[in-house]
Amino acid sequence: MLNIAIVDDEPIFINMLIDKIDDSCKILNINYSVDKYSNGFDLLDNYKKYHIVFLDIEMPDIDGIAIAQKINELKSDFEFPYLIFITSHYNLVFDALKSFPYTFIRKDAVNDDLFRCLNRIKNSIKFSLQTIVIRSERKDIVIKVSDIIFLEKQKNYVIYYTADTHYKIRSDINKEFEKLSAFGFVRPHIGYVVNKRAITCITSDCISLINGKDIPLNKKRRDEIKHIYYKWLCDKNN
Repeated sequence: MLNIAIVDDEPIFINMLIDKIDDSCKILNINYSVDKYSNGFDLLDNYKKYHIVFLDIEMPDIDGIAIAQKINELKSDFEFPYLIFITSHYNLVFDALKSFPYTFIRKDAVNDDLFRCLNRIKNSIKFSLQTIVIRSERKDIVIKVSDIIFLEKQKNYVIYYTADTHYKIRSDINKEFEKLSAFGFVRPHIGYVVNKRAITCITSDCISLINGKDIPLNKKRRDEIKHIYYKWLCDKNN
């Protein structure tokens, strides 16, 4: 079930958007529910219930940008909801980008934008639910693939790093990379495997990750890693 919230002070637009969501979800075979909010304060008490929040940028009392900033302060990078701005005021888009939304929906082009957006999110959520089992400290541990930030080789061991903890397993990093490559992980250096979704910046000699860690980037792999990453970014945003 995809739980959706719409925050907008225009009831006519909200009802139109719900109709379009219904059309897209039927085509994509998505079960969903929608809650409507006329102001952002009520949403802030309930945002954890939702996978997606559609936010009107310009509203009285508290605008969508301020709501998004508050939610981003409260949630981690990998937590729901996806924040999607809906607007007809394109002059506000630059300011809205500072709140790191997932994407934008144009009020005058809902049909074109909405279907692509929901399809991407469906695939992203499917990825977020994927798990693997690793053996650490004589225990089998189930770990979400989306929680993994990077892997590091240490002699005969591999360390799995997430935002909150790490797991040390006796294994070969080639074997672990083979296990994760199908999920979009890349190998920037012989001693590391990286979740491309955790990358924030690629320079000439390193990759910066969301947890502040810099991973060395092998010169021979630099162009390949950049190509893979930027292609993924383009596919994600189209």
